Amino acid sequence: MKRILLPTDFSSISINAIDYAVSLYKESKCEFYVLNVYRVPYATNEELMENDAQQLAIVEAEMYDASKKSLKELVTGLEKNENHVFHTISDYNFFINSVKQAAKDQDIELIVMGTKGATGAKEIFLGSNTGDVLMKTDCNVIAVPENSVYKSPKEIVFPTDFKLRYELKDLAPLIELARTNQSALRILHLSEDGQLTQEQESNKQILESYMESVEHTFHTLTNIDFEEALNCFAQSRGNVDMIAMISGHYNFFQRLFFRPKVMELSFHTQIPLYVLHHKE
Repeated sequence: MKRILLPTDFSSISINAIDYAVSLYKESKCEFYVLNVYRVPYATNEELMENDAQQLAIVEAEMYDASKKSLKELVTGLEKNENHVFHTISDYNFFINSVKQAAKDQDIELIVMGTKGATGAKEIFLGSNTGDVLMKTDCNVIAVPENSVYKSPKEIVFPTDFKLRYELKDLAPLIELARTNQSALRILHLSEDGQLTQEQESNKQILESYMESVEHTFHTLTNIDFEEALNCFAQSRGNVDMIAMISGHYNFFQRLFFRPKVMELSFHTQIPLYVLHHKE
């Protein structure tokens, strides 16, 4: 049974991500852990600590009760599925600390969370809760943009430069997802000249051997602006529903998303990003 963590602040963005996760794994047996992290606002906290520690404890207890009530209402309103079991967690903590603890305590394998898409994928990696989760946990993460509307993924793009020797254990969740949803994997080689070294060719052959059980094709785009190339490919395909990457490939990550100028491209604002963590 899959164990999936769903952080929420009860915003429409986070609820959209929860709906996406429940729909994406509707055919899979899952235990979902819906997590709400809360803290007393700093100014209120300071004021209460100076005047009345007992009153601070009352405020914290009220926030806990409100969190539990809202979580119960949220879960009650989700689509019923005999494959799914839901648990709720309310935690007074810093967000990333709470997520890391929940992931450890519940043996979480995947975190699905919403992200504001308007400023592009750069926000996913820099200065956001999603970025913290990606960089500071060992779990796979699906980042669901606020404008994303769920549909069963027909095509999943896997951008690569073939410089990393992928491990089957890292790609297994993606391959399983593709098989369950009858998705086609589009392996997209982003390159400045389209040429492969001997090592890159070997890595490509290894990757192809892993993909034998699912429909897949290889594509190459030569463009110095990798971000724009990926956007053009997603637009040209028309039915790309997810982009997947391996997090251990940080140099490739940087070339795709860590840009001096944020570009508002469509794949940033509509297409979920599935980040698979490299397992040592």
